[in-house]
Amino acid sequence: MKKYIIFGLLLLSSCGFSAQSKFYRLESSASDAVISSRRMNVGVEEVTVPQYVDRPQIVVMEAQSNELKVSEFHRWAEPLSSAIRRVLADDISLYLPNSLVKPQTYASESFNYTINVEINKFDAVLGQNVIFDAWWTIFKNGKVVARGRTKQENKLQNGYDGIAAEQSRMINIMAQQIAQKLTKL
Repeated sequence: MKKYIIFGLLLLSSCGFSAQSKFYRLESSASDAVISSRRMNVGVEEVTVPQYVDRPQIVVMEAQSNELKVSEFHRWAEPLSSAIRRVLADDISLYLPNSLVKPQTYASESFNYTINVEINKFDAVLGQNVIFDAWWTIFKNGKVVARGRTKQENKLQNGYDGIAAEQSRMINIMAQQIAQKLTKL
């Protein structure tokens, strides 16, 4: 009988007091502004993110501090590097509508241009700002043809929803810069 009471109490405590996780995704946010109608074959090859944010949980910083908070109940819907690759490819393809732009998923895929991105900061301070700092490299047939940096800091309005929306916009700005560079190569 004692076993059943303990089991019942555990079941009640796990059902009645657990918080519901929320999942967020990065989304393409490119405008309809076409940068070029040139045809190109572009693969987004690799995106690296800092290890401290490379987790399912959304990580935020404390204001005026180096302390990080990992939210157990606010999570990314997919791995962050995969999400950024997907959104970056989608945004570039909207700026270059006649081009084939996609994340490289197979080693055997052949692209005229490939893009690698190294994100140094993908930070958010709740109620304050979002910081994005990334270096990107464009390769043509395996050789470096261009490098650039996208660095931004924007005000954050709406909690975790705002983090996902603002970071999506920041990826879009990087996509626009990369698309502009691609058209000059």
